[in-house]
Amino acid sequence: MFKNHIGINLTEAKLQLVEISFKDDSFYLENVDQTIHSENLNDSFPEEKLIAILQSSFDKIVKRKPINSKSISFALPNNFFKIFEVPYDDSLVKKDLHEHFRWEISILFPEGDKNNYFIQHIEIDKSTVRKEKKAIIFAVSKNLVSAIHKFCRQNTLDLKYIDNAHLASNAFLSLSRQPAKGEITLSIYIDQKFSSVSALDGILPFYFQVLNPSDQNIYDELTRAVDKLKDFGLSLTDFSRVLLFGQDLTDDFENKMKNYFGSSILVINPFERLKKEESIVNNPLYRIKFNSFAAAAGIAIRIV
Repeated sequence: MFKNHIGINLTEAKLQLVEISFKDDSFYLENVDQTIHSENLNDSFPEEKLIAILQSSFDKIVKRKPINSKSISFALPNNFFKIFEVPYDDSLVKKDLHEHFRWEISILFPEGDKNNYFIQHIEIDKSTVRKEKKAIIFAVSKNLVSAIHKFCRQNTLDLKYIDNAHLASNAFLSLSRQPAKGEITLSIYIDQKFSSVSALDGILPFYFQVLNPSDQNIYDELTRAVDKLKDFGLSLTDFSRVLLFGQDLTDDFENKMKNYFGSSILVINPFERLKKEESIVNNPLYRIKFNSFAAAAGIAIRIV
């Protein structure tokens, strides 16, 4: 059963909050807000400093409108994760498999401590498109997760989930209908620095590419990442839909995307199926910046 839920999209620069409640047999959007951190967040900061920055940003929002939910979840941007694709042995139990992934982290990212990560992995051979025994790894700092957990405890909030912002946004893939296996969707998440492209078979990602933040032309970088899908025998005509989420998308960029992908592209409004009060409807973040709240809303509507 759905309980009232706060979704937080936590980036280096800002905190975005979406609160969703369930009442009168309907989902209601109770709050949508954002604030800029007092200092840019870095997951290598000491735990106390991470909590202080998070608390300061959270307090600014709650002061404007108090929260009513006790459950909270967080979406984190690509740059707060180590994201990579590696072969895996499906005969290994989960514990041994994650030890193998930690070894891979020590090789790929020798500057860090391989044991200082929580690991989530997606097995791409479960799709109908790719059959290699490979997994997409999302590894997040235990230090950051611990800081988030302690922040929740000091605010008497129940932490439910922590996920990647792009994966959290993909919740809207199945909001209108559950995509069938073999139905290929392209998902594009535009962030301030570390954008990404993902391809999914049904609801299962089988390709995830973080775009190069140093490339000044994100459109060219994005189309190169999409072009790599030709390696799996896919072309633009194979995508049943293309979902576009993002921070501060410009009209020019949206038009370029629509010209490139055609009618299959959908600029996601995460609030369109939620009921809301007049005060929310008049909120400029709701009216103008709705697309940038896909990660916060996506993690807020998560049930399982």
